[in-house]
Amino acid sequence: METGAGLLHRLTSYSGDREWDVPADDPRVRHDLRPNDPETSPPQVKGYPDGLPVTPLPREWPDPGVAAADVLSGHAPPAQPLDAAHLGRVLFLGAGVVRTMTRDGRSMLFRAAGSAGARFPLEVYAVTRAVEGVDDGVHWYDPVAHALVRIGPPTEGDTTTLVVTGVPWRTGWRYAERGFRHLYWDAGTLLAQLEAAAAAFGPRLRTVFPDAQVTALVGADGVHEFPLALLTLGDGAPAVVSTGPATPGDLPPIEFPLVTQAQRAGDQAGPGGPWPTGDPVEAVVESDTLDAVIRRRGSQRRMDRTKTLPRESLTWPMAAALRGVEIPHWVAVHGVDGVAPGIYRWPDLEHPIVPGDLRSELERVSLGQSLSAEAAYVVIAAAPGAGLDDRSYRTAQLAAGLVEGRLHLAAYAVGAGATGMTFLDSEVPALLHEPEDLVTLLFTCVGVPEYKSKAGGSPGDPVTVRRVMPRVVD
Repeated sequence: METGAGLLHRLTSYSGDREWDVPADDPRVRHDLRPNDPETSPPQVKGYPDGLPVTPLPREWPDPGVAAADVLSGHAPPAQPLDAAHLGRVLFLGAGVVRTMTRDGRSMLFRAAGSAGARFPLEVYAVTRAVEGVDDGVHWYDPVAHALVRIGPPTEGDTTTLVVTGVPWRTGWRYAERGFRHLYWDAGTLLAQLEAAAAAFGPRLRTVFPDAQVTALVGADGVHEFPLALLTLGDGAPAVVSTGPATPGDLPPIEFPLVTQAQRAGDQAGPGGPWPTGDPVEAVVESDTLDAVIRRRGSQRRMDRTKTLPRESLTWPMAAALRGVEIPHWVAVHGVDGVAPGIYRWPDLEHPIVPGDLRSELERVSLGQSLSAEAAYVVIAAAPGAGLDDRSYRTAQLAAGLVEGRLHLAAYAVGAGATGMTFLDSEVPALLHEPEDLVTLLFTCVGVPEYKSKAGGSPGDPVTVRRVMPRVVD
């Protein structure tokens, strides 16, 4: 806890004796940046010089008609060849701009995948191999134009690979150094949608890879942008061996040294294998198509605490979300039919660790945010600190985000709503009756929506939405 990711985790942990937006009293944390300063708000997407080759992606494609419940349960649709339209669909359903809002005179872009504070501190690159209608090469996905900008030459490797990178300042502008966690949470949420949309192409997730090699591949610098994960669209070796330099994009040169050190402490030089896909589970619910569910999903801001969810709206989303993931999870049940209120360690829903109505306690532990009390249940991801090193800490945070993203889709598939939630790190171990070294990763609130969000728009035609504020509790 004195170096690398452990030090960052300790210095960015929330406790009851300090407001969440007050930095720790430590010289290694930046104190000269004012959070949420409109004058320093970073651009929402990267910029590239004019003149690079651009491949517009098709803006219309037929809905494959695959039920979201089937895909999330691990039942892949029939395999099909990858072309520009299919690749565009995958990219749009993960990182495309689906909604917009004007706030304080500025236009905000909301992506298909959720992000804490609507910061979306991520970039996506498609390293293409034999994609019909797209030249081989390294391409940056332009989410506004729904196009591929070629920034690098063709690579060595077998399989078209999506590279997800993180931009620390884009989320640090609001959350300071704690934004390092948000990079991996948001990457996991994005990857949940990318892998679901790419189910017909055999997606495989990798979080162990040669960091310096992949950083150079996409023209990042390892400080203001660095790679978080790879998603290959097939079983072959990732196409990440560069044959020439990439054109770098423009990003504000603002650094959090603590974040840079934490990231570099976990860097590795060699490749690793893909994550296990996990055994399929039974899809016990009917749902709309995956495309429809992704367009409908949002971050629910208000839930109806007087209403409950059926038991299968807890058990199926959890089983689907945790396929292939070994990070421990707990469930705080407030209003689920057939499950007594209390905190349970998944998958045991018969023997609560802490019985009784815990709405007020969950609200307190989540910094007074009302959704943790309004939800039908709250899922808590956490892992023993003793089992984590600098690399596995990153992997654990991303895994928690992946589960949150899958839970989000599963909730909307069953007609519920969901939102991610932060927390008082200092209070969670005692709440779960776990040792103090427990590293809390992420909360996900699932419940009955109090309002219905507008479905997201199409490429180049996002819908305009208004701001919905969480309920204020006296």
